[in-house]
Amino acid sequence: MKNRYITISIFSIILLIGCGESFSKSNSSNNSNIGKAGSMARFALKGNYLYTLNKSEMNIFDVSESSNPKKISKIHTSFNVETLYSYKDYLYMGASDGVYIYDNREPTQPTYLSLFTHAKSCDPVVLENDIAYVTLNSSNSCWRQEPIGINRLEILDTHDPEKPKLIKRMDMWEPKGLAVKNNKLFICDGTEGLKVFDINKTETNSSLVIKLNPIDNNQEVNCYDIIALDNSLIVSNQTNIRQFDYSSFPMEILSEVK
Repeated sequence: MKNRYITISIFSIILLIGCGESFSKSNSSNNSNIGKAGSMARFALKGNYLYTLNKSEMNIFDVSESSNPKKISKIHTSFNVETLYSYKDYLYMGASDGVYIYDNREPTQPTYLSLFTHAKSCDPVVLENDIAYVTLNSSNSCWRQEPIGINRLEILDTHDPEKPKLIKRMDMWEPKGLAVKNNKLFICDGTEGLKVFDINKTETNSSLVIKLNPIDNNQEVNCYDIIALDNSLIVSNQTNIRQFDYSSFPMEILSEVK
């Protein structure tokens, strides 16, 4: 419950930061920071609609009037869905058995499209350039393989959301939240700290190759979730929320809320 509270707090902060950046960019018609939640969140915002997960249901709210949100529909989902991420016209649900993809072109009634299955583990998911990044961790709150849980990063090609394909796997220590922005991947990897990778993507013989080049590893930051904005990184754990400047490395801390 405490972790969820931190995630909700981060969401509120991002709403404020996003609006501030929006006003500073005059006549900007597209600000992706507004309404952006962390990878561990059980809710997502797309346009005038808010999507929330509740056990085996996804509830859909019309928030066009911010002071008067209205529940307009709900759909049934897998009982083990844990996280929710909105990307383009799709909703990506991280679950203990895989990543569920829903077509959201009809925003009041998302429809199931496909499932990429993986080992039993908790798994937040984020996307950029039609590539999905999924962390699997073996925390006690998750379904997991016995006798040893899975701790790794999986990278998926989702150019065709009906047929997601595995590109790469990488062993991790105990990854939780993650974020991707401007070809940089940020991962909270437990006591191994906050890791940052530069993403190099190439195509060889019609296959997609992803190489992750490590560029930073702050082992003093044991974080739970991350949100990457255009110029800064919001990082949370159970005790505080910190903002980092990731324009250069090692990253400089800009602010902290305890």
